[in-house]
Amino acid sequence: MTGIDTASHHALGSSSESSRSTMSLATRLRLTLKYWLWPGINWVSRDKAAVVSMLQRGTPEAPVRTLDCGCGNAYFAHEAVKRGATCLGITIHDWERQSCEEMASFLGEAGASMEFRVQRLDDLANDPDAQGSFDQVLLFDVIEHIRDDRAAMRQIRTLLNEDGLVYITTPDRDYQANADHLRVTRTEDGWHVRNGYTLEQLERLMEDCGLEPVDHLRFGTLGTTIVTRIQHKVFRSAILPMTVLTFPLLKLIAWLGSPWNDRHTVFVLARKRSDQELAARV
Repeated sequence: MTGIDTASHHALGSSSESSRSTMSLATRLRLTLKYWLWPGINWVSRDKAAVVSMLQRGTPEAPVRTLDCGCGNAYFAHEAVKRGATCLGITIHDWERQSCEEMASFLGEAGASMEFRVQRLDDLANDPDAQGSFDQVLLFDVIEHIRDDRAAMRQIRTLLNEDGLVYITTPDRDYQANADHLRVTRTEDGWHVRNGYTLEQLERLMEDCGLEPVDHLRFGTLGTTIVTRIQHKVFRSAILPMTVLTFPLLKLIAWLGSPWNDRHTVFVLARKRSDQELAARV
């Protein structure tokens, strides 16, 4: 299959351990801090990290073959691997690939089941060896960056195996807390080309592309909204160091505000419909 196969797993494990042993003390300390801060300092992402409890579970003999589109800081790839998966992460940014590979090396044996590439989704979908090879595809906060969302979802369907699952999160289009500025751009320049989706829009998109929505959730609390406001209105350009320095306090604020909903993200879990199912629905 495309990605990590069982035969190469042990070799990759040895390589990861070797890379970790050659890391400088400063690098290890930085990655240790990054690991402790996982899922990250973006509180919106911390909310939706609850999705990991829904990932499929595999075994060493039958790992869950996972594709992580837009692999971020490798958190979701790691969570998949913890549940018995192998994971291929793809990104269009080489800096993101390097960051994920560095974290995989730091994780040692756990990182051996991860592979990261600079590769476009459409290129992967055109690879005959990749088609129908993944049990689950993760698409977390990616679809709102893609102009041709239908093409992207059809490519994901091509990559999924029979009854494979796709996990999608995206901003809730109706979320109003950040309505004080333009929230979209006209071209695919790395920012949102649409301000997310409603649940109904996202589920309709899945249906139109040969996928069956089987579950959905909304994420977001008042605590997250308050923390995000502090980060962007108070910390501003010092958001990274100030968030790290005040991290316990921000966690307390988020927890205190957690009983009140302020839904910023929608999540849909969808199953690949077979060609026979689609033909029967025509």
